[in-house]
Amino acid sequence: MFAVFKREFLSYFRTPVGWIAICLISVIGGYYYSSMLTSSISYVNVSAEVAYLRSFFIILIPIITMRLFAEEKRNGTDVLLYTMPFSIKVAVIGKFLAALALQALMLVSILFHMIITVILSGYVSSATWGAIFGYLVLAALFISIGMLASALTENQIMSAVFCFVIMLFLSMLSQIASSIAGIVKAFLKFTKLFSLSDSTIYSIGENIRSAIAWFDPYERTKCYTSDVFKIVPLIFCLSFAAVFIYITFRVLEKKRWSQS
Repeated sequence: MFAVFKREFLSYFRTPVGWIAICLISVIGGYYYSSMLTSSISYVNVSAEVAYLRSFFIILIPIITMRLFAEEKRNGTDVLLYTMPFSIKVAVIGKFLAALALQALMLVSILFHMIITVILSGYVSSATWGAIFGYLVLAALFISIGMLASALTENQIMSAVFCFVIMLFLSMLSQIASSIAGIVKAFLKFTKLFSLSDSTIYSIGENIRSAIAWFDPYERTKCYTSDVFKIVPLIFCLSFAAVFIYITFRVLEKKRWSQS
């Protein structure tokens, strides 16, 4: 596994992908941090910067995951993956950890901002460490989605688009939940179906909204930026990440036996 991890992690820096991703996060984070320093507010909230950087997952994750399997299939080197002296499962986990390690490396600029804050007699709260933890947990979930997208196609662009669409849908899940709940409430009021009272209709709509929003990973991990640790969001993200990793393994395993 370490050999796969090392190979994949170093490959990010043999191409512009790793450097561009790190520079992009550093520039965006630096701009946000400097704007806090020069603003009229009397404190600097580094955890808010980390939470802001999460909104760029939708761009970064497809870029760093699109080549994990799609490039090997395009170059025909995926055959080596199937004939290596270790299981495909080990290769999948190694590639996953390499992408996650790159995401962690992108947060080096955050550590510099924390040091600068302390030097300027500022205070770095535990919410900052919680935000970093939530960032990595959410990144693990999205990387697993990007891996599956890369395993399903041999075109890197199609892989990135597929991953982008899924992440866009997840980022809009709360708005989608509210819209569906509003439609249901409007429909029940207009048709007077089952002669429900207004309070019952409202309760039904809110239950539908809550049920759909339950799958929103952004909302679930928001607690970590508020200095509140909950085990449920961690289990939620890691469980779904494990499911996507397992599906990726099964997809590759099926292709392996179909080529035999």
